[in-house]
Amino acid sequence: MEGGCACGHVRYRLNGRPLIVHACHCTWCQRETGTVHALNAMYEFDRVEHLKAEPEIVDTPSASGKGQRIARCPVC
Repeated sequence: MEGGCACGHVRYRLNGRPLIVHACHCTWCQRETGTVHALNAMYEFDRVEHLKAEPEIVDTPSASGKGQRIARCPVC
């Protein structure tokens, strides 16, 4: 499966099947995505192939207080 960001700066290919797919309905994920849930697919690091620019890694707060590390396009 291939994907990327809205502006096309970051593109990637996911090889194989995800370890787990999870739909989170917490209010934090609802605010972050603007929808009723966030759909997450967990892949092993070596199964993600960057086709264009790499995303920037951002540390963000979380409802649990532990924080989370997410990858986002530095442009859009």
